[in-house]
Amino acid sequence: MNQISAIVKEIEKTEVVTYIRVEIGEATLCLIKPKKPEWLSVGDRVTCTFQETSVCVSKECPGKVSIENRLPATLKEVRRGASLCELTFESELGEVISLITSNAYDTLGLTKGCEATMLLRGLDVNVEPILTPIDLDTYCKVLTGTTRTKVAN
Repeated sequence: MNQISAIVKEIEKTEVVTYIRVEIGEATLCLIKPKKPEWLSVGDRVTCTFQETSVCVSKECPGKVSIENRLPATLKEVRRGASLCELTFESELGEVISLITSNAYDTLGLTKGCEATMLLRGLDVNVEPILTPIDLDTYCKVLTGTTRTKVAN
């Protein structure tokens, strides 16, 4: 599972879906969700997660493509099996792992060190809050407005 820390820059609700734009360094990803998570606000730090099989790869991304998130990357490592290849890319998002078929790897003509484009559908990216641990007294104060009372021995 790929995990990337991001900052929510924009939330746009429509009649059908919610678009969430997050920033990771210089890169921006567009996420598409059926509805806005209740807890989510602009400015929140979040973790974006997505499966390795959700990362499509193109060697020369010509023409128009329906996938909005297109990120240039350098292929750093290849682990090839009989049917699948695990590809490790370095990009503006940091290190991203993709899992494609060995046939697709051969067809694309990928080699270690080559430049490629990662394509990532916004529907395939999950957004999760980054939770800060708090102590019990702080938790009680948040819930009740007072600190917990100590139990006498």
